[in-house]
Amino acid sequence: MITGQDRRRFPRMRTAWPVILEAADGRVGVGQIIDVSLTGMRVNTDLDIEPDTPLMLRVTLPKDTGRLEVLVKVARRDPRGFGVSFLTLEGEAERIAPFVAPGDIRRWARRVAVSLPIRIETGSEAAETLTGRTIDLSTSGGRVTVEGHLTVGDVVVVELPGPDVGGILRLPSLVWEAYTGGAVVVFANLARGEYLKLRDYLGHFA
Repeated sequence: MITGQDRRRFPRMRTAWPVILEAADGRVGVGQIIDVSLTGMRVNTDLDIEPDTPLMLRVTLPKDTGRLEVLVKVARRDPRGFGVSFLTLEGEAERIAPFVAPGDIRRWARRVAVSLPIRIETGSEAAETLTGRTIDLSTSGGRVTVEGHLTVGDVVVVELPGPDVGGILRLPSLVWEAYTGGAVVVFANLARGEYLKLRDYLGHFA
């Protein structure tokens, strides 16, 4: 569980992410996420929302990694908009972590040492596929060996053998560190179902 002290410890990152806001009463607005941490976000918008109001935020993420849909609650107002806190902290924190504090989240998220064969898709063509193995994994990412070269900032898909016979897990990822023979990847914008499946999957190796 993340405590109040932890909330103060987690850094905030300045952003400029477009967002659509939707309230339960049907009001819809647009704005911009101006900073984000593992516990919440600050939103710049003209939409008039009172504290404690729940909202659905549809955030366009950077690096062509898609959109994040997250349930939040308005925590406080300020002249530029308002701050929100995540209502489903565990999952949302780990999904937003690649853009905020990958080092912190890799220490916070429980890692398991496991060697699994992987494929890494770096493009749409069959030739743009690398093979390798995992060194360790968590719900936020992992360390891998790779037969080939990756570049920091690459948007890739990491394919793991799935929990079902013949199944696979396909995880959109960012290359956070790259070195000869390996890399550190962080899973970017996992859908809620993907996150839960990965969490349960890793539980078999813990």
